[in-house]
Amino acid sequence: MNKQIIENIMTEYNKKRLKASHEADLKREKLYRDLPRLAEIDKELSLSSIKLSKIYLSGPEDLDVQVDKLKQEIDDLKRERQAIYRQNKIPDNYLDLECECKKCRDTGYTPDGKRCTCFNRQIINYLFQMSNMVNMLEKENFNTFDINIFSNEQYKNEKLTPRQNMYYVLEISEDFCNNFHTSNMNLLFYGGTGLGKTFMCNCIANELLSKEVSVLYQTAFSLFEIIENHKFNKLNESEENRINYNMIFECDLLIIDDLGTEVGNSFTNAELFNIINERMINEKKTIISTNLSLEQLRDTYSDRITSRVLNNFIPLKFYGKDLRFK
Repeated sequence: MNKQIIENIMTEYNKKRLKASHEADLKREKLYRDLPRLAEIDKELSLSSIKLSKIYLSGPEDLDVQVDKLKQEIDDLKRERQAIYRQNKIPDNYLDLECECKKCRDTGYTPDGKRCTCFNRQIINYLFQMSNMVNMLEKENFNTFDINIFSNEQYKNEKLTPRQNMYYVLEISEDFCNNFHTSNMNLLFYGGTGLGKTFMCNCIANELLSKEVSVLYQTAFSLFEIIENHKFNKLNESEENRINYNMIFECDLLIIDDLGTEVGNSFTNAELFNIINERMINEKKTIISTNLSLEQLRDTYSDRITSRVLNNFIPLKFYGKDLRFK
């Protein structure tokens, strides 16, 4: 199944390149009809490599003279072609393949051999399509968000009512989406269960996925399970697990839901710090959702982790009565 995902994506890339090639051929045919001399020049240039090979194979005494003469002819043809382009106001790249992705030119891989960001984005989209997240995001998004389910009565010692507070959370969340590529915001959703943290994560995920941002959503438990399988089970690691592990660091937005529900130990602490730190260094955005209070967060995780989170994430508190009973 996972091999099939890669094959499907590569098939889509092939279709894109074939389409771009076909469109370029149509443009070339029209260009040659309108300007026949360009067709003659391009034909002469394509034959020049054959002529050059023949010169080298025949090995004449005046080899250098003949090679220089041919090179001069090629330069003259190129100058003539360029002059025709300029006279008719034709861009130099008019016949270049129009690829959707400029980084990999619709091959899926950048010149250094690495998977392109557009490839990673498509993998995540496929994984979303195969999961229950698609159905969830159809139900939980900014369009279905109802501010009226939050109480407008004072709650304990909080300055804002739950509804007023959610207006603020909503404003920050929408701003996070609208300025995703220009800001350096990370978000920390914290508070009790059933207060809308996961719903808001899904709203953000849905909004950014519609803008072709690669979003990886994982519960803390699943996240560390992926990491553990990658670290300690490499010989039997599935392709899906390997992809998910790489996406933890490479996706545009990583959402870690229910932080604090995982089995806490030195391994999970070290890996969590590594994820947060690496993503910050590479200017990748992260959202963390947790039922822990800020005090519990400090008590549960290392100083290095809490320092990174509290100094680099916008803390947004969720409070009020459990909405699951409504």
